[in-house]
Amino acid sequence: MRIVYHTLGCKVNQYDTNAMKAVLEQAGHETVCDGSNADLALINTCTVTNMADRKSRQLIHREQGKPICVCGCLAQRDSEAMLAIDGVEAVVGTKNRSLIADIVGRIEAGERKINAVGDIASEHIFEPLSIADSDERTRANLKICEGCNNYCSYCIIPYARGPVRSREISDIAEEAARVAEKGVKEVVVTGIHIGSYGVDLKDGRTLGDVITALDKVEGIDRIRLGSIEPSTVTEYFLECCKRSEKLCPHFHLSLQSGCDTVLKRMNRKYTCAEYLDAVGRLRGAFESPSITTDVIAGFPQETEEEHKTTLAFLRKVGFSRIHVFPYSDRAGTAASRMGDKVDGAVKKRRAAEIGVLAKEMEREYVESFVGTTQKVLFEKPFDESRVIGHNERYIEIIAEGELNTITDVKIEGVTGGNKLFG
Repeated sequence: MRIVYHTLGCKVNQYDTNAMKAVLEQAGHETVCDGSNADLALINTCTVTNMADRKSRQLIHREQGKPICVCGCLAQRDSEAMLAIDGVEAVVGTKNRSLIADIVGRIEAGERKINAVGDIASEHIFEPLSIADSDERTRANLKICEGCNNYCSYCIIPYARGPVRSREISDIAEEAARVAEKGVKEVVVTGIHIGSYGVDLKDGRTLGDVITALDKVEGIDRIRLGSIEPSTVTEYFLECCKRSEKLCPHFHLSLQSGCDTVLKRMNRKYTCAEYLDAVGRLRGAFESPSITTDVIAGFPQETEEEHKTTLAFLRKVGFSRIHVFPYSDRAGTAASRMGDKVDGAVKKRRAAEIGVLAKEMEREYVESFVGTTQKVLFEKPFDESRVIGHNERYIEIIAEGELNTITDVKIEGVTGGNKLFG
């Protein structure tokens, strides 16, 4: 069959789609980019927010007219509703993805309305999936674990992904070596909660050991970490990071709120003081590291004073980039049952205020590199004579150069869009 693939959501979903694509191509199915030429659409959904749900459903309706296989978090959370949509002939969820060739084969043979969603709450083994290639020529997502045990009060993902399951380090390193053979220069260490890597293995292995193993893989020049939390930043973690010759000094340190009372309602496992301590240790270990984060605006019961406290804390930390989004109520979570929801217009206004501050801090951070020489991994053309890529701190840089090479660039200035150029 000719199959078109669509992915919504996070880097983990991107990895999972590529892994299913590898299984299906090995089974003889053809990948096409245009849905009008496809015999089947595989849609890997996201359910982290109401907007993600809506985008997933819109994409399903857009592909109607051919058999559709719906995978991912929304399929896991609401399989019967997905299967009831006209054209959806199979739902897979967040397990049994390694069986995707069999499921698509059953659709090809004429079987319809296949529900392959299984119980995820009792799953304790990492599903054996791997990618054959990367959608990007220069960078590949490398999934090291699945699931999350934290149950933050606003988050539906533990219910859709199940508990933490860690992948064997030898398997992680072998996959990194395979993508390096395809020309990939950078791997992004990905998982639902990579800071929890190893908690299920009970033999002392942690994220630091994954970094050490990847550092030995020939052909990989850069290791970039996905989202971590303050509890990840232990002395051992920092030792492994400092020993690494390939780790990018870019740390996405999840925050969500800069107010302790809100963090407590969110069931986050740290205080603002502990967060600030983790930032200080990262800055003590690396020169001008990029510290990025996520913030939720308008969490239930958030007062104007708590919002102002968050703004002040963001200024105090001095982030290089912030992803801010208004709180989205997810049925089935503890936060959805909280009273005193913040008005939609107030959430939007608070998110906008955080966004303005974020842009100011990002500009200040980016400008600090003018006049320096930066190592840039060039990823795609920018205009007729120049290409664009990222430095180790994930700042976009425009200059002359060759694609998929790491080149020293003398930085001359900053564009209006906070990109450097040289």
